[in-house]
Amino acid sequence: MARTVLRDPRFDAEFLALPEEARDSAWRVIAALRRRPFSSGAGFRVERLRRIAPIEAWSAHFSDDRYRLLYVVNGQELILFGVGPRPGFYRRLDRIRGRRQRTAQAPRSSSEAAAGRTKGIRNLR
Repeated sequence: MARTVLRDPRFDAEFLALPEEARDSAWRVIAALRRRPFSSGAGFRVERLRRIAPIEAWSAHFSDDRYRLLYVVNGQELILFGVGPRPGFYRRLDRIRGRRQRTAQAPRSSSEAAAGRTKGIRNLR
């Protein structure tokens, strides 16, 4: 089942900063994750991150385990939060923690929650 792919605004700059070979690999990983976001595939390994209690964050390791792709699955949405080389990569987890805290601060109606859920996140084409 193909999921809608959304991305954090900082994702674009990180993606474009990757070497061309890593960008090509990342595209293949993203395409595979749209169909099966919790399963490893050819050339990449998926891992559930246990450091974030309130939500399930996932990391895809690719290009001989040199790069990581940080994402969350929310229903039919695959939300990309970060991509980059392994050293220092996991500091990007603060993006998810911050997003979760902002959405948990005040209870909202379902229509407000749906509108705010993707604030700051753009569709990937």
